[in-house]
Amino acid sequence: MKLLVRILPLLAAVTDSGIIVSSARESSFQPMHCNLPLLDVATLTCIPFSNMNYDTSSKVVIECGTCVIMDILQDELVLEGGLDVVGKLVFPSSRQALKIITPFIFVQGVFIVEQLVQKNVPQLNKLLEFHFVGTNDVIFVPHHNQTYDKCSDNNGGCNQSKKPFIVAGGKVDIQGMHEDCHTWSRLKSVDDAGAPALLAEDALMVAPEPRDGCFATLINESFETSPSNFNGLNAAVATVENGYYTVSQRPSGYVGPGVHLAVDCITPNVPYLLQFKFRYRHTTTSTTEFVPPYVKMIQYHMGGGNDWRSIPTVYPRGQMSNAKIDEWYEMQLVVEFDDIMADSSQTSDLTLYIAPMSDVDTIDIDDFVLELPSSSESEAFEPSSCDSLLSNRGADSIGGGAHTYLFYPTGGLLNIVSSDESNPNPTSTTGTTSFFRSSLRSSTWSSALSHEIPTGCLRLASVYDFSAYVRVHSTTERRVSFSLQVYDNTNGQNEDLAIVTCPPSSNGWVHCTSKIRITEDYYASSSSAFLYTRVLDDDISVLDIATDISVTYAGGRSVSLTLEDPGGISDCWGPGAEILVTSHTIRHEDSQLATIASVNGDGRLTLVDPIHKPITLEDDVETAVEVAVLSRNIVFSAAEDDDGDPLHGGHFIVMHTSAPVVQNIVGVETRGNGQQGKLGKYPLHFHMCASVAGSTLSKNSIRNTKQRGIVVHGTDDLYLHENILYGTRGHAVMLEDGAERGNVFERNLGAVGRGVDIRISDDESDPTPATFWITNPENSWIGNVAAGSSFSGFWFEVKTRVRGPSLKLHEDMIPNALDLFLFTDNVSHSNSQGLQTYPQTGYRPSNLAVFRNHKSYRNRLSGVFFHAGGRLSIDGGYISDNKIGIDIDMDHSDVISNTIVVGSSPAYKAVVSAMGHAASHYPATSLCAPIQTDDDISPQVGVRLDSYHDGSLFGATGSTLKNVTFSGFGSGSCAGSSALHVDGEDIRYFDTRNTLVDITVLDDSQRIDLCGGEKQVAIRDVDGSMMGKQGFIISDSNAIRAHPACVSVADTCAAFCPGVCLRTMTVMVPSYYARGSLTLKMTGTTADGQTIVPIFVQDIQTKEIFLPQQDSSYGRLFVTLPAGGTYHGQFFMDGKPTWPHFTDLKYEDKFGNCGPDFASFDIEQLVPDRCNSLIRNADFESGTTDYWLHAGSYGVEVINEGSNGSSKSLLAPNPKYGGGRYVGVGQRLDTRCIEEGFTYTLSAMVKLVDTSTGGPYLCNLSGYTGDLNSCPLGSLRFTNRLGEPENAWETVGRMSTNNLEWNLMTGSHTANDFDAAAYSVYLYFNGVPAGINIQVDDVSFVRTYETGTPSTTPSTHPTPAPTVEPSSPPSPMPAPAVPSPFEGSNTDSILIVDETIRLTTESAVDSTVLTKEAHIGDIVLTVEIQARSMSGSGYQPQLVLFFAPETTSVADVTTNDNGFGDFFESSVVAWMKERIYFNPNDPNLLMYTWFNAKVLDTDSNFVSEGGSKNNRMNSGFLRLQRSGGSIDSYYSFDGVSWAEVGGGPVLLPTSYRTAPLKLGYRIKREWKSAYDITTHPTITSNGAVTASTTSDPQSYFDDDNIERIGTSCSSSDGCNLAMDAYNSAVLSTETFSGDVSFIVKVENRKVFGTGYQSGLALFFAPADATLNLVPTGRNEDGAFNDYVIAAVSDKIHASIDHTWTTMKYQTDSGTLSQSGGDGYKNTQGYLMLERAGNVVSASMSANSHGWKAIGVPKVLPSKYAGAPIKLGIRTFRNWASSYEISVMPTVEQS
Repeated sequence: MKLLVRILPLLAAVTDSGIIVSSARESSFQPMHCNLPLLDVATLTCIPFSNMNYDTSSKVVIECGTCVIMDILQDELVLEGGLDVVGKLVFPSSRQALKIITPFIFVQGVFIVEQLVQKNVPQLNKLLEFHFVGTNDVIFVPHHNQTYDKCSDNNGGCNQSKKPFIVAGGKVDIQGMHEDCHTWSRLKSVDDAGAPALLAEDALMVAPEPRDGCFATLINESFETSPSNFNGLNAAVATVENGYYTVSQRPSGYVGPGVHLAVDCITPNVPYLLQFKFRYRHTTTSTTEFVPPYVKMIQYHMGGGNDWRSIPTVYPRGQMSNAKIDEWYEMQLVVEFDDIMADSSQTSDLTLYIAPMSDVDTIDIDDFVLELPSSSESEAFEPSSCDSLLSNRGADSIGGGAHTYLFYPTGGLLNIVSSDESNPNPTSTTGTTSFFRSSLRSSTWSSALSHEIPTGCLRLASVYDFSAYVRVHSTTERRVSFSLQVYDNTNGQNEDLAIVTCPPSSNGWVHCTSKIRITEDYYASSSSAFLYTRVLDDDISVLDIATDISVTYAGGRSVSLTLEDPGGISDCWGPGAEILVTSHTIRHEDSQLATIASVNGDGRLTLVDPIHKPITLEDDVETAVEVAVLSRNIVFSAAEDDDGDPLHGGHFIVMHTSAPVVQNIVGVETRGNGQQGKLGKYPLHFHMCASVAGSTLSKNSIRNTKQRGIVVHGTDDLYLHENILYGTRGHAVMLEDGAERGNVFERNLGAVGRGVDIRISDDESDPTPATFWITNPENSWIGNVAAGSSFSGFWFEVKTRVRGPSLKLHEDMIPNALDLFLFTDNVSHSNSQGLQTYPQTGYRPSNLAVFRNHKSYRNRLSGVFFHAGGRLSIDGGYISDNKIGIDIDMDHSDVISNTIVVGSSPAYKAVVSAMGHAASHYPATSLCAPIQTDDDISPQVGVRLDSYHDGSLFGATGSTLKNVTFSGFGSGSCAGSSALHVDGEDIRYFDTRNTLVDITVLDDSQRIDLCGGEKQVAIRDVDGSMMGKQGFIISDSNAIRAHPACVSVADTCAAFCPGVCLRTMTVMVPSYYARGSLTLKMTGTTADGQTIVPIFVQDIQTKEIFLPQQDSSYGRLFVTLPAGGTYHGQFFMDGKPTWPHFTDLKYEDKFGNCGPDFASFDIEQLVPDRCNSLIRNADFESGTTDYWLHAGSYGVEVINEGSNGSSKSLLAPNPKYGGGRYVGVGQRLDTRCIEEGFTYTLSAMVKLVDTSTGGPYLCNLSGYTGDLNSCPLGSLRFTNRLGEPENAWETVGRMSTNNLEWNLMTGSHTANDFDAAAYSVYLYFNGVPAGINIQVDDVSFVRTYETGTPSTTPSTHPTPAPTVEPSSPPSPMPAPAVPSPFEGSNTDSILIVDETIRLTTESAVDSTVLTKEAHIGDIVLTVEIQARSMSGSGYQPQLVLFFAPETTSVADVTTNDNGFGDFFESSVVAWMKERIYFNPNDPNLLMYTWFNAKVLDTDSNFVSEGGSKNNRMNSGFLRLQRSGGSIDSYYSFDGVSWAEVGGGPVLLPTSYRTAPLKLGYRIKREWKSAYDITTHPTITSNGAVTASTTSDPQSYFDDDNIERIGTSCSSSDGCNLAMDAYNSAVLSTETFSGDVSFIVKVENRKVFGTGYQSGLALFFAPADATLNLVPTGRNEDGAFNDYVIAAVSDKIHASIDHTWTTMKYQTDSGTLSQSGGDGYKNTQGYLMLERAGNVVSASMSANSHGWKAIGVPKVLPSKYAGAPIKLGIRTFRNWASSYEISVMPTVEQS
């Protein structure tokens, strides 16, 4: 189904210049007026192409207003000069096959390819091919009627590279496939082709017949008597002795026993089986072993003479070890005699003799047999087909003494032994066994047992079962290896196909089984093949192999495929069509191509050649492969004619052509297109088209590309459906800039994606390609399949800003913060990463991004990889057969719900088994193969949780697993596998808020494995579904196992603490301690009085470790203990008690915890030894920076000059670009020495250097802090993160002189109770502008005296002050503070001191200041940015100046980022802002500031004042002013020279030109969690007036006009809904007719616990409703929705800054719903439900000034039009433990 995300108003008008202009986008190519007649199809007459007499050697132009129909009948049409369709060109449905050869095609008019009458592909007699040629670049110059000058002749045209198809203002309607045809389906079942037929050349001959009058046996001598035909050649002794024949006293090593053969009875050119026993005897020397004998031959010729030669053996003799004397051995050979040897007319005699080839004294032989294979044994010797590949495996029936033929060794001796011992094969029908015995091997590389394999049986996709029982006679365990040696006649080398390495054997039988799968490597080029057997690392031990060794056909050759849905296939896919069968393994390369031979009506495809058996729906209903058709009847191809750029093909681009022009590109096949390394040259490309609503890209086949596949660039609302991409290079389907929205991707399939060799630029990630590369989540992905890529299936590479040419159109867009529109029913398999969000910027939507019903299986690394973001969810997923099912890495607040996670599925285990030994070798298909090494098995993990985020920041929570089912991580899976694991890599923080709810483990799967991971894991089992009881799963280590109830979980490195709630305190210590050097011992008691087991915690690497001396860096220890307890700690170093100078404490699980704070938490402080002088390394004469820290990213360094003649001082570099007043140096003080009532005196020498001149900097002693020439200050920051407020600042030092090289800074401070209670005290020096370096020396901070007895009750906390305070000359008494004209939105993040306002936070807080009074006349608001602290990278939090109506409150203009456009803008008259890009690693890279503004114009519409880009403004001035009723805005770097933002003043509406306005400024966070900006505002106006206010609304409901449950209402206070039971509700007793607006202001909503909180619903009910009839009880939410006429409801997440909203409404067919809302967290805001006529609508607002629609208005059934209705409010529990909501309901009626 085609889903349209957005419907835009697309109006068109004809201009005087003949251009049809779309109102959607005027900066684009447009249809031309001269083509209007072509739109009237009924009256259109097209001229045959053949009648036009075009000169095809020049450019052929179809003129504007002209329609041409292609009627060429020859096979090819060559257009040497190209084709330019300015008018209309039609390829009719009646066309014949045609190949058009051209260097380019331009479409500025209409290009139509009509649909063929027949549906099937391919139709070779109708094939239309556009074949692009040429190596020269093509310049496109549009028609002269085009007004868009992008490519005009005046601008030199547009270079479109070579071989382009360009659509510019034109319309393409290509219909290459019928609408009811499908391009792919899942595979239902397969039929096997059976074992390959044995080729004639491979068949072994039948047992040969002897010659007439002769016997099959030439020699059979047991030497019971003296035979006449044996002799000793020239030996002195040759006789029968004791039943054997002995030869001694030999004259040479060649002499030995010989036998005469009857030449006339020899059958030539057939195998003879020779076997005999031999024994050496020797006494003349001490030698005890000799080389085994050789078999030689003397051939006597009829004409005289003879030849001495080795006997011609079928299998050459290999290496052998020596035979020991006095032992009998059996030797077996296979020999052949040629025609001359068997011809008595040429050969008079043949003597076969045994030559010891040594000086051994005596050789004895016995049981000498030379015979043809007998006919009685023919069944055992002759394979009849490829069902069984080994002959003579019936040696059991032949018995001991039988010949081994067709088995043979390549080294050593091989014979058959019969034994009375039990058969090792339990399925054998024989009680005893015969076995092959291999002995006298001398090389580990020799084959103990070989057998020729018919190469005709090695057909592609065949799978054979291998079985053998082996025994190694060795006291040491040995392993036997079987392989297939295939001779490759293409390279003349043997290729080794491993079959199996057997279990180890030591004098016992072991069973070796495996599969042999024939791949392309062993099918196409093999000319001969042999079984090969080795004993690994052993060339001595005797090896026995049972004679029932077998290689039998087991299937695998799929030749018939039945598809899941034959509709749209059986009549559309035809014989000759090429199909793709996607990979059934973890390797994308295992996709298969095949050709259809025939198609049945039931959708069954018969193939020309079999393929490897894939996974079908019969094997696994979840993970069956897909089958796609690649062939089409319309082809775009490119000549391989560019030797200079062989990676350049053709390309197809629709550029700058917006709706209402509609493009339809359906059923096209592109081959080899794209131009690698060239920007914008892709197989199918929509380029900067804005909205193309109505356009379709469907059923195309994009094959073997050279660069990318389908690229959507700067284009919205495109529908992409059932496209097939195969063999792409780079990203296959991609959104290029990150601003593309409203596009729908449905049922597209991509497979076999590889990286590029040449990328467009270093900014592109195509070397690691994705099938779907996603840069903006505001699109729809429905039912797509990423079926194999070398890297990613679906890759959300969303970033903090738009890139490319779209950036200037979407400067404010933050792609990685946008909500996911729709992602459902998609599949990723056979990739490295199935679905991933990456890289470091991560995907961080404001609302939970839900990937619904996603399947991800058979991926080499992860099925799902969530990285460096948060608020991501897999819901309804199926995850199986991945190395890691779901990997949550550096991510927070993720939710995995209603998901099945399988480790090793039965279907994939069968696939791996069919691949045999090869499955575990590179390139591995087994999931157990290690990712990086070959030395061990690598386990699988179901869900790998993270240990990264600090829960005290920005409301992050851990991950939640809810209703997740695990299986396949036990027996049969990879060793060491587990359902859950915790990442031990890149340890930053760890998170106790990972929670498990409703977990099911179906089999013997290992539930959790914490071995090798983080050592302080804590995972909450909320309902006991994981461990049997609720509690915490923790690391089984003494760093966390504190509660006495915790018990170890065997073999998991985990422990379980039943019934326990754990909390975590973060203990921050100085970062200069080496990791692990400090140990914190904790003791104490739990809340119920139990003594804990002491734990020993060490520090964890901080995330800022790359800047250990930055003032925000700490060492961190995470102390996890039972909630509510009383605990005491002590630090140790090297076993001795110590104190780490300070311990800054905060709760790591401040949000989303399971229980109360600790009753007490103290750490023992040793008695300090130096409180009189608190500064360490005060004079730097040590030459080190020890103990000193720096603000910013520029470090500190020791300089070889000091004050007062000393040699050293400390420098804080403060660069011109990137630096600022925040840069400086500081030192954390020993908190033990800070005591209430004591006075602390600072003295320091300070030197200021101007970096631009290298000379001294003369600061202004009498100026304020923000003065351009401000002097530095010495400041103290006291921090207690467990208190409120958390910080207090004091100025402790000012410079007394400024005109010396080194100037003295002095001052003092008397500590109060807040200071003394601080966990961290930081003394620092900063406050000079960027470009001014600070040097300090001889720093002293001395505790001098106590002013009095410390107070016993807390005194008022000191007034918070900014990092940089206003300066003034030293005076005995400070001047009284002037009240600020501004008020702030909160006190946590806003510090207002005198004239300075500091905006700072580490959490997700938005800060706003607003004047208390309104100003009149001409108004100027100037804000100096004095200092700004940067963190991270990308766009930083920005400052927004604004004017607002006089009735505006500070709450009205304080919204989060998602509410900026809808709510903030609706509350102001004008605003301007700056946005700075920060790169800490390279001060010269992308370091700039954007300035832009918006103003209400005379029509009360917000108009943008454009933007300006300038150098990065770390400090500077912003100005917003009203003059003469117009608004203008400016910026300045120095307060002297000002630059205007935008194009000049904008006249306000009449009502605001002179009206009183409030002035303010605020933070727009840009999704950064932290900001710190110090400002100094000034106001110039014609006066200030007390602002008028609006009266508080009265509640329409009170207790007298409502029915209520759990609610109380009054007209003055509104309604309070609060219960611990289920739902509260209110229903009006009166009815309302006509148009009704029901508005509820949420004045307060308390948030409890974690998860979704109680929701609020406004509803319309029938006139006869009573509260008893309205369903409000438990489990009645669905009934409620069905009962009411309409409702709007919300639900709020406790620890995430967003609200979900839904509107329900009645239709004639039942209740329907639509979702909406945004990131505004509706703890204080508005909901509205309205009826106008019979149309119902819903909205939400942060301030009632601007409203955001929830869905779109809907038509109610006609019976409700104006009919009486009742109004009501009700709550939804949404799993909250309780709720309390205060609302003010109002009603407007007309």
